[in-house]
Amino acid sequence: MIHNQPQSQVNARHLLKVRPKEVYCDFDGTITRLDATDAVLETFALPAWREWEARWVSGKITSQECLSRQVELIQADRDTLIEFAAGLPIDEGILALDRHCTEHGIPLTIVSDGLDLLVEAVLRRHGLLHLPVFSNHLRWDDNGRPTLSFPFAEKQCESGAGTCKCSLTLSAGSRSSRPVYIGDGRSDQCVSRRMQTVFAKGTLLDWCERTGIICIPFESLADVAKRLFEKETRVA
Repeated sequence: MIHNQPQSQVNARHLLKVRPKEVYCDFDGTITRLDATDAVLETFALPAWREWEARWVSGKITSQECLSRQVELIQADRDTLIEFAAGLPIDEGILALDRHCTEHGIPLTIVSDGLDLLVEAVLRRHGLLHLPVFSNHLRWDDNGRPTLSFPFAEKQCESGAGTCKCSLTLSAGSRSSRPVYIGDGRSDQCVSRRMQTVFAKGTLLDWCERTGIICIPFESLADVAKRLFEKETRVA
């Protein structure tokens, strides 16, 4: 019943009176059903990756440092990771969301604090390589060791993320364009404070409820597509 819903969800009922002009979507755990980065680390990295994860969660290190240290522990080559990532299960609702956004001329962009190699492998497998992606860059050095660079980092990023989602989604051209953000986890918290409309699940939804951030809960991206493009949200 509505009176049992968190106030942040109740207040979200008014958010879709007009159609958005931009949609931004997280990748790990949002498009993929599993966190692709964690799945790779659990399968191919030395166990010490969990120690770095714990230090990040406790706030002792930034996301950039955590990911850099974890990537160094991966014991697999490029082709192995591509094959592994391509087989990860996805939320099939991304196909409907992409189709509807295309039909309505609304840009759909993936913003991820994960690894670009994994994102591209999944998108290629499902015919979604046309979607623009902003993510951290995974490569192998001359000695065959994996290493990470951060082409979309910002020195002023409050969360120390490898990919600063705030700077990418809140550029000067998008501040008045009714952007929508879709996410599920810790890397989506900072940007969710600043977006006009947020679709949240998982730990992001829990965080929004605790902090009073207005959001729309969802279980699948098909739910998001339906909410964004249902008749009553359309305008002339």
